[in-house]
Amino acid sequence: MPRISKYKRKDSDRSGFQFYEIELVKDGPWKVAGDEFDTPPPSRLPLGGEGDISSGDIRQSGSQVSDTNTPADVENPTVLITAAGGITPVFTHPWMRISGSGSNLTITATPNIVRGQQDQLLTLECVGSSVTLTHGSANAINFMDSRGTLRLDSGMVLTMIFNSGNAAWNESSRYRPSGG
Repeated sequence: MPRISKYKRKDSDRSGFQFYEIELVKDGPWKVAGDEFDTPPPSRLPLGGEGDISSGDIRQSGSQVSDTNTPADVENPTVLITAAGGITPVFTHPWMRISGSGSNLTITATPNIVRGQQDQLLTLECVGSSVTLTHGSANAINFMDSRGTLRLDSGMVLTMIFNSGNAAWNESSRYRPSGG
């Protein structure tokens, strides 16, 4: 005599999922699993819907917002960099947007970035024209791969931490949109 399994596969009419070890329930013309069963809300209060009137305050027709400018205290402006001026960190925002002053440039200032304080975090986001930084103790920058220069192209993000032990900004991460 063949053995009949008490666990049969059942397909839900609503979701099409397969269920084992449970009985399906009738919900109107469909057989569904217990957790798919449509039940009314536990409250007898109406949930509201289209056409219901809110009990909140009515806004006057002249009270529309007219100023959509970002407030100056939360705006993150782009800092235009010059080759001789280098980068002076601004820590009023989580990151600093930088761009060459209208053209691609290599920073010649020594140091490239003004030295900071122990454990300061500096995130540079390049927007617009590229800025090239030079690795080395005189420039107060150490890249992870120790290569001579790093070109920050538009969209690239470079994060550094200042270490007073080597008096330099040490790269902790970089993001290049093209995946490089």
